[in-house]
Amino acid sequence: MKTLLINVSLLVLGGLFFACGGDNPKDDDGNNTPEVQYSDEAEELYHFEAFSLKPYEINALIYLPDATANIGAATDPKMVHEMDDYQWDLYVGQNFHMHIEDWGEEDALKAHLEELKDQSAIYDIEFLEQEDNFVYYKSTLKVDGKSAKSDVGVDHVTFHVVAQHKLDGINYIFRTNKEGHPKPITDYMATSVQNVKEIEDPA
Repeated sequence: MKTLLINVSLLVLGGLFFACGGDNPKDDDGNNTPEVQYSDEAEELYHFEAFSLKPYEINALIYLPDATANIGAATDPKMVHEMDDYQWDLYVGQNFHMHIEDWGEEDALKAHLEELKDQSAIYDIEFLEQEDNFVYYKSTLKVDGKSAKSDVGVDHVTFHVVAQHKLDGINYIFRTNKEGHPKPITDYMATSVQNVKEIEDPA
């Protein structure tokens, strides 16, 4: 009986040891170190860095893929824009092409969705994500009512993202170029177009 009590006590003590963090990482002095916690935003933007649009007449920062994103984004971002024009084309390497437009007070996203409805005889549209100011969709070309395939059997499929942001009272639309992108590139672009932040003037 005495042996049984000793064994039970050892089991309880062992359980308490592991419950109190016996497996926690330790520093150089053998002390327990707290686990690093990352915010959802920090985790989402791990492969991105801020890029100012202010030199191009848009009062905002956008987060673009950096060289660690492995999408051919090792070069600096390039903006194509004519002063006082309402359109911008933003490139990050050879594979990432974003289009930006100033829509004034008009609802640009609503207009884009209506345009997609008008193209329903030509394309199958599958919405992968949809929020108040953001959509992510897959577009498949139709032929005689069926999804088209090329001569080598590759689907005519592209992926697109569109986001609307109000900056200084103006509606801007941020989207993939009209041709769309493969899904891995579009996934990165989805993060970019959702992470546009107005630059606030210092008080």
